[in-house]
Amino acid sequence: MKTKILVGFVLGVLLAIAGGCAKMDSARHNYVMRGQILDITDDGVYLCIGKKDGAVVGQEYEVYQFVKTGNAKSLPFYKKENTGTVKLTEITDEHYAKAKVIAGVANLNQIVELKQ
Repeated sequence: MKTKILVGFVLGVLLAIAGGCAKMDSARHNYVMRGQILDITDDGVYLCIGKKDGAVVGQEYEVYQFVKTGNAKSLPFYKKENTGTVKLTEITDEHYAKAKVIAGVANLNQIVELKQ
């Protein structure tokens, strides 16, 4: 009887952990990676923006980097600095798209935001 309870408990914990990991991957995409430049190739840049984010071929995005402005006690600690513009050329799936740099520069791990 105790063994069955223990096995059931362990299986329940494992299922909870597996479900939590799946949700963490989704949360990581939604809050940490969204808008990030993931890769740069000769024919474009790959972004963590896709169909699920409302991306459409032809949209233009501003490219930003964050620049440290002082120490942690001074606010704001970082400022957003525009470095260029990219234009979506292909939506690869619900999470990713390909773009070309049309102005300035785009570097790995910089952030893009839809141009207003």
